Amino acid sequence: MGKKIKTEIIPLRGLSTIQFGDTTEQVEFLLGPPEEKEEIPSIAENEPNTLVYYYWDECLTFFFHQNSHKPFLVAIETDDLKATLLDQRIFKMSPEDIIALMAGQKLFDYEKESEDWGDTRYSWEEWNIDFYFEKNKLTVVNWSAMLDAEGNVFIPDEPIRW
Repeated sequence: MGKKIKTEIIPLRGLSTIQFGDTTEQVEFLLGPPEEKEEIPSIAENEPNTLVYYYWDECLTFFFHQNSHKPFLVAIETDDLKATLLDQRIFKMSPEDIIALMAGQKLFDYEKESEDWGDTRYSWEEWNIDFYFEKNKLTVVNWSAMLDAEGNVFIPDEPIRW
């Protein structure tokens, strides 16, 4: 089993120790092999398949684009109750708390959508982050990389500030 890592959500970058653009080898070096792997075929033509690494004990899921080179990390999902965003334990927060937290970063534009399976998704496109709530209780957070025109990970020059 790999090492326990702190689930500190860093929008558009990843985690403190794992960044978008990292390879499967880099993630496995830190966490060991995943407890489960899955390949999800692309639904769009000319889009790469997605390789998913599940680390159930870590409460983390990693999504890698499988291009012609090495798979690279493009998204992370967590249901870690200790996960933090902007130094706040977000799984204790209501939708209104999350909206206020994001507004504190001058991110006022968000989308709220009810999903088919019953969750309500709150999305902030500027940070590529989605919060899924079931009956006003946060169940999962998903955040992803920005990709350039060639489909490569683009890390903004300026880090997210708070």
